[in-house]
Amino acid sequence: MPAEEIIISGENLSTRIINQEIKKGLSENKKAFCIENSQKLDSIVVGLREESDFKLKGEFGDFVGALNHGARIEIIGDTGRYVGDNMTTGEIIVQGSADDGVGFGTYNGTIVVHGDAGNAVGQLNKGGTIVVDGNIGNLAGLYMLSGEIIVTGDAGEDTGDWMIGGTIYVGGDFQTGTNAEVKSLENSDKQKLSQIFQTYGIDAPIDDFKKIEYQEIRPFYG
Repeated sequence: MPAEEIIISGENLSTRIINQEIKKGLSENKKAFCIENSQKLDSIVVGLREESDFKLKGEFGDFVGALNHGARIEIIGDTGRYVGDNMTTGEIIVQGSADDGVGFGTYNGTIVVHGDAGNAVGQLNKGGTIVVDGNIGNLAGLYMLSGEIIVTGDAGEDTGDWMIGGTIYVGGDFQTGTNAEVKSLENSDKQKLSQIFQTYGIDAPIDDFKKIEYQEIRPFYG
């Protein structure tokens, strides 16, 4: 039997009140929430530590799902900067576009954007999987340590700049940054991409992708 869904209309509510309503529901062991009409408020569903499901309908602001630890969050619309910032586990799906900083500092979990994203995607990624089914801006993967960034469209300048771990896959055009090296896909890469695309309903020609990894493990020391 599906869990009872708590519906919260954010039309006349502040971020604080919305998050209080969520906390109250979770304390009563509620597991499913729908938040509507948030008026692009920032810091909605932040710091969640329970396995729960959230559906966010409308336009949302910055830091949605930041510090997420276990929740599944689906955003039906566009969102602002730093979605999933420093997430440790869980899943965030954006059925629209996102601004700068998608998955900044992510430790684990998965973020999927079914649209375009801005600059700084996956900077300081420490182990998360970040997928953008569209185009992104500059400086994706700056200083990333581990995990994957997958972009089906074009990436901007300095992709993988100063990366020291992890892998970036790009299906379109891009320009690499310092310490980033372009490599051919191996069978294991193709299998990984195929599985992710199948899971999240992404239709992209895998053979068009290039792989970007670090050149030197200690690039700052020459």
